[in-house]
Amino acid sequence: MKIAVFPNMNNDGVNKLTDEILSQLTALGADYEVDPSEVKEFDLSIAVGGDGTTLSVAKKSSLDGVPTLGINAGRLGFMSGLEKNELSLLAEVVKGNYIVEKRMMLKAEIIQNGVSAGEYHCLNDAVISRGDIARLIDINVFCEGRTVTNTRADGMIVSTPTGSTAYSMAAGGPVLSPDNFCFVVTPICPHSLVNRSIVFSSDKELMLTVSSDKNNNVYLSIDGECSIPVDINTQIIISKSDFTADLIKVKPDNFYEILNKKIIERRN
Repeated sequence: MKIAVFPNMNNDGVNKLTDEILSQLTALGADYEVDPSEVKEFDLSIAVGGDGTTLSVAKKSSLDGVPTLGINAGRLGFMSGLEKNELSLLAEVVKGNYIVEKRMMLKAEIIQNGVSAGEYHCLNDAVISRGDIARLIDINVFCEGRTVTNTRADGMIVSTPTGSTAYSMAAGGPVLSPDNFCFVVTPICPHSLVNRSIVFSSDKELMLTVSSDKNNNVYLSIDGECSIPVDINTQIIISKSDFTADLIKVKPDNFYEILNKKIIERRN
C-alpha cells in the first residue's frame, strides 16, 4: 500500500504525532511519502491536523479519486477517522479493513458580466459575506429562475451536509447527516424575525447575486480557503459537484454517536 501523508505543522503537537504515524507505517511495511506534490499514484492520503487540514487534503485528493483518512491533532476533529491515541488502528488501514464514506461536494461557478470567471469545489460551504465595514448587504437567491429569498444580512452560507456542522450550524442552520445529497442555505445575522434556513435537493441549481453600497466590499469564501471579490455584476451559480470527497472510516461509530461525542458532550 502506498500512502501520502500530509501533516499540518502549524498545529501544536503535529510534528511529534507525525513521527509516531510514520514509525507505525514503517513497522507495518507500508510505503509512504510526506507532502507529495500529487496523489494520483497513491492508494490513500492521511491528513494530520484538525478539521481544516482534513477538509483541504480530502478535497484535493478527491479530484484524483484517492480517499483520505483524517487523524485528529486539533480540538474538534469532527471529520477525522482516528484520534491521536488510536494509531494502533493504522494496522487495519494498511490491511484495507475500512470503509469509504462518499461526501457530496458543491460546485460554485463565478459569472462576471456574463463570462465565466472561475469554478470552485466545496466540501464544507460557499459563503458570501460583507467586507470590513459593518453594514448589511442584500443577497438574492434564485432557484430554477424563480426568486427564493431576498435577504438583508451580514452574509449567506450555502452548505453541504458535511459542512452543516460547521459555520452553518453556528449561524443557526440544521444539522444534516453527511450521507444526504442536498444543500442548505442559511443567512448570517439576517435583519428579519422570520428568516430561516432552506434545504434544497442536490439536483437543484441556485443562483445568488448581491448588492451593497459602493463603500462596502463583498466576498465569496470557498471552504474558508480563498476569498473572491464579488459585486453587483457577479452571479454565483451553485450546484452539486461531479466530485465526491471520500473519507476513510475505520471505527464502527456512526454519525450521530460522533455528533454526540464531539459536539454535545463537549458542551456539557
